[in-house]
Amino acid sequence: MPDAAFDPRHPQIRRDPYPAYAALRGRGSVQHVPSAGTWFVADHRRCLSVLTDARFSAAQGQQLRLRRTPLPATMLSADPPDHQRLRAAASPAMEPRALQVMTPWLESLIAESVGAAVGTLRSGAAVDLVGQVAQPLAVAVLARFLGLPAADLPSFAHWGHAVSVNLDPFADPDASGAAGEAMHVMLQRFADLMHRPVDRHGALTLLARSHADGLVSPSEALAAAGLLVVGGLEPLAGFVTGLLAVLVTGPHAGDRDPARPRSVVEEVLRYDAPIQFMARRALADVDFGGVVIPQGDHVVALLGSANRDPERFVRADQLDLARRVNPHLSFGAGPHVCLGAPLVRLLGDLVVRAVPADVPRLIVREAELTHAVVPRCHSRLVVAAGAP
Repeated sequence: MPDAAFDPRHPQIRRDPYPAYAALRGRGSVQHVPSAGTWFVADHRRCLSVLTDARFSAAQGQQLRLRRTPLPATMLSADPPDHQRLRAAASPAMEPRALQVMTPWLESLIAESVGAAVGTLRSGAAVDLVGQVAQPLAVAVLARFLGLPAADLPSFAHWGHAVSVNLDPFADPDASGAAGEAMHVMLQRFADLMHRPVDRHGALTLLARSHADGLVSPSEALAAAGLLVVGGLEPLAGFVTGLLAVLVTGPHAGDRDPARPRSVVEEVLRYDAPIQFMARRALADVDFGGVVIPQGDHVVALLGSANRDPERFVRADQLDLARRVNPHLSFGAGPHVCLGAPLVRLLGDLVVRAVPADVPRLIVREAELTHAVVPRCHSRLVVAAGAP
């Protein structure tokens, strides 16, 4: 594939984007690709600038999406001052007190889920880390976080999988198709639960409270709930899959400090992030060391590349579970930093603690990535003990 035709959709880049990222950084880190009509920023320092500089619009960056259906008004597709207002409506769900209430349930769920998978592996059988562990875990966690009753779990699993296509900027889900129908039915159920809350600590209840306080409209509250599903479910499952794979396969299995699970979590996030890039649009001319991005041009910050930038990380292409300084950009940065980061980190800590140090060394029998460009994650990852 010619370097000048960098395209995240190219099969070779989807399989392994990191050589292409290194090539971009080698050519100067800020590159305009005429065929995409877009500037790609590949180094850590400038990616951080794109994400934190008010001269780059997140709302207008959404225009790069290849879709006919419009995006609802959410914190993802808004700039200040609306961004702060919409974010404030959902942020109480991620406050320490809310997560503290959820933690005992999470510990029990993860211990049961990981314990069952480890028991199956010890018996000599194979386990699909996606379908048998990560996906069901992500569905259960997100459902509980929202405050859904247990009876809604099967329906929520179906809705969540169907609407997740909306996260991929290269997909164009038809509003009248499966994704649109699932979103409609899911939001109808969410609206009902906002009127008759089941869990007073759940995100749906907190969004309903934000509406009652006049912070958001009913449609904005529902859009925020939908965004939590679209932006949360598949990336969370992808992260758990990657974390488990590191803990039980390859040379790093068992190679961790049990007293520092967060180091493992942060390094797995850095090494292969589910969200590999974020789009912006320049609201003014921006000079990056002599390379000027003109006002009105689209810009993509390649987070996956920034996370492997050797100017920022020692041994950037090596997985180091003991890495202590780890300013990765896997959650973004600045005003639009991922709202769900505290929940992801909490979940990751608990998964690391739940995996026994003496789990049998496993090999990967089958591995298949999803068809989506975003998030970057597996649709199937089967592991087992012994020879392939």
